[in-house]
Amino acid sequence: MGHLNRSAAPVLLVDADVFIDYRDSDLEVLKLVGQHVGRVAVLAPVLDAVRGVTRADCPRLSVSVVEVATSLLLRAGSVDTDVSFIDRLCFVTCREEGWTCVTNDPALRRLCERRGVRVRFGLRLLVDVVAAGAVTPQRAAVIAHKMQESNPLHVNERVIARFKNELGRLGTGST
Repeated sequence: MGHLNRSAAPVLLVDADVFIDYRDSDLEVLKLVGQHVGRVAVLAPVLDAVRGVTRADCPRLSVSVVEVATSLLLRAGSVDTDVSFIDRLCFVTCREEGWTCVTNDPALRRLCERRGVRVRFGLRLLVDVVAAGAVTPQRAAVIAHKMQESNPLHVNERVIARFKNELGRLGTGST
């Protein structure tokens, strides 16, 4: 597997749902995350499952595409859980590499939390770029609502309320 430098910024591995959320709202946010928060990575099988974004798009977005070794595929296959195989790949990669799993999926979040893997919500990346001054709170709110329109299951009212709360704690004053 192509390893990213651990000594540099933290690596944020986005799952398919988060990648799709940003694809459907504002894919350029991932580039800002890479510039201000941490290195954004996506597993090659995850990218292959996401329509509308190609490997050729990733360098422009500062997203690293990580090839998955056969040994990792085998370890993911042996994880005893009810999450999808591709989510198990994200979990195993983050566990073995010390990366942070970025997901909105409740089952994948629970798996990561139970087994000591750092996990973050997809919208938390947007809060981070607002905190860095790279996106205005108003633009962030528009992006979040676009995500909610395209993915109301995982970006529901509770998630939006938590997002607005986090923006409010930044002292931005508007959401």
